[in-house]
Amino acid sequence: MSSRLAAPDTSADINLRGLLDGRELGCFVMVAGAGSGKTTSLVKALDHVIQTHGARLRNRTQQVACITYTEVAAKEIHSDVGNSPLVAVSTIHSFLWSLIRPFQKDIAKWVRRRIEKAIAEIEAKQANYSSRTRDGTKNKDASDLGKLNSQLVLIEQVGRYGYGTGSDYGKGVLGHEDVITMVPELILASDLLSRIIARKHPYIFVDESQDTFPNVVEALKHIGAQSPGAVCLGFFGDPMQQIYQRGVGPVIPEEGWSQIEKPENFRSSEQVLRVINQVRSEADGVTQVPGRRVEDRSAGECFVFVLPADGQRSERLERVRVWLGRNSNAGSWSADSVDNGEGAKILMIVHRMVAKRMGFAHLYSAFHDGGSKSLKEAFEEGTSWALRPFEEVILPICATAAVDSPSVISVIRKRGGLLNSELPDLDVKRSLASARNAVKKLRETVSMGGSGSVGDALRAAVDSGLVTPDPRLSAYLEPDGEHAGIILSDQVKETLDAFVACDVGELDPYFKYIQQQSPYSTQHGTKGSEFSKVIVVLDDEEGAYSLYSYEKLFGIRELSDTDRRNLANGKDSVLERTRRLLYVCVSRAVGSLAIVIFAADVAAAKEAVEESNIVSPEKMLTVADLN
Repeated sequence: MSSRLAAPDTSADINLRGLLDGRELGCFVMVAGAGSGKTTSLVKALDHVIQTHGARLRNRTQQVACITYTEVAAKEIHSDVGNSPLVAVSTIHSFLWSLIRPFQKDIAKWVRRRIEKAIAEIEAKQANYSSRTRDGTKNKDASDLGKLNSQLVLIEQVGRYGYGTGSDYGKGVLGHEDVITMVPELILASDLLSRIIARKHPYIFVDESQDTFPNVVEALKHIGAQSPGAVCLGFFGDPMQQIYQRGVGPVIPEEGWSQIEKPENFRSSEQVLRVINQVRSEADGVTQVPGRRVEDRSAGECFVFVLPADGQRSERLERVRVWLGRNSNAGSWSADSVDNGEGAKILMIVHRMVAKRMGFAHLYSAFHDGGSKSLKEAFEEGTSWALRPFEEVILPICATAAVDSPSVISVIRKRGGLLNSELPDLDVKRSLASARNAVKKLRETVSMGGSGSVGDALRAAVDSGLVTPDPRLSAYLEPDGEHAGIILSDQVKETLDAFVACDVGELDPYFKYIQQQSPYSTQHGTKGSEFSKVIVVLDDEEGAYSLYSYEKLFGIRELSDTDRRNLANGKDSVLERTRRLLYVCVSRAVGSLAIVIFAADVAAAKEAVEESNIVSPEKMLTVADLN
């Protein structure tokens, strides 16, 4: 039995079991704050369905669908329920594709409509050209129109569509964005499809529902509406932990749905929980309560440091850690001992602050300051298709001691196209020799580094066959090559141009950061994680990110006219985005928490933070205290 299944029941778990055992299936939303054991409740619900209704599901060849945010989370949850074949756990993209994959004719019609719509948009644009329209714009539109018309011809030869990271319609490949757009559209347009899905999955549970795309939530609700009493939709989430701008946020229960609250916090000490509740207090009024037994609770400790926003930030942050190591009750706050349970995790408001300290500032700028929003988001999540060749092939084979080490051969067999186990012996020998030479040249390119070495290494790996790139990357590297029909936006090209101009030496620290192998992180990297000691760094100036502002949140700086309009119109505002970010960060702490604020006006910042009542006045410290 997994530790989650062995955990004591809460009132939320008991209420949910009662709902799952009702005469008719009902839908629900579970709101569970940070540290509440939301995933534990999800796993308990899955196990209860298996144990109580498993025989019926088997007889009807049905499955419980569980949608999670990452592949790692999916494997973990499936393991928690004993890898039961009655439960299908997958990411949202994989789940949606599994629903629509059998309906190839509908997919083909959707692809044709999508291409025809793109053609119509360009033709309308061309019809409205003015004398000021640049020749570059006209030429690109003409080129894109030609590619789209070619795609219309090519899709006639597509026998079956598949699913990849990026789309290439002419070759029958749909990408992530296609799936997330297409499947909800087809579900909403077909009541029959909705009933078929409900028949296959009478239980559909969604983890991290606050970050689920709005159109997906709408489509799932449509499935429920078409089969009332025959399908149970369950959304497990917390609106205060929404960290992706595209997420739906709160899932509003429909008429007749149940809303289950889970207010306990099993993670944090009493002092940390006080800060968590104070941060949340002006958002939705939800107050979390200690979940542990009285004898198992700890008091914990919290500190706030208000320091000058000058050129000594890194030095001052190190002095904060030294001070905490000497004056707190938690022992070492060193950055070197995070992995073994000691030390402190440092959470920063945006990735740019970490990039400067870890040495990938130019790489960060390439993706964040470029024009492509999708590439920027993927960079922050660590899922960018442009970076995958380096993560999976280039850096691993350059990190080995020898050119022909077994691990190099393993990587090439798995990811590249040079070695194939079905080749005759003579061809294998030739391929091995070719691969050895290619690896040697690639390692030389990477070791030289320097500006533009990202592009040099990428082209060397692709040209030699060490890497089989994403179709979009192929279209960028070889505009007239095999994937010439793929259209790349100007924004994507701008980002890729900046990316290939970077130093390959910046990639290793980036991947260490994304993979949680450094003392630093942000709200994206710590989703669902917890650490014994946490330092949260707030710095508007260094963060340089207009979506968030702790100075506005604490009232240190005035709101802009746009901020006021968003608040007046009920739109997501800089205040709520920053409050959510701060909530996610402070709620990672188990025992001890320190908030470090870098401010231009230290006195004003200290006064504003004191008024917020986050910590008691004696826990507010400045440079003078560090001395």
